[in-house]
Amino acid sequence: MPRKNTPAAVIEATVTSKGQITLPSALRSRLGIHTGSRIRFTLPPTGGFEAHPVLLELEDLWAAADQSGHAGKPGPVMTPAMTFAEMNRAKVRRASR
Repeated sequence: MPRKNTPAAVIEATVTSKGQITLPSALRSRLGIHTGSRIRFTLPPTGGFEAHPVLLELEDLWAAADQSGHAGKPGPVMTPAMTFAEMNRAKVRRASR
């Protein structure tokens, strides 16, 4: 997700013969992408695609709520915190399945 006051950037990557790309470090840093991060691709009807890091799914929040407070088991540490807007988008994604 773009951050406020962050200038637009054009970043290129090359597709390998296996259909894989390496995300340049500037892109990973800007989007907070780390090893194991998930990325969601959206194909708008106008062509091209959009890619966004998957921060948390609604199911992740339910699982965390189920695990927290059990005898001797603290809930998982979830960082970065999910904003209300991200929660609403997760609800919409879940409802559209």
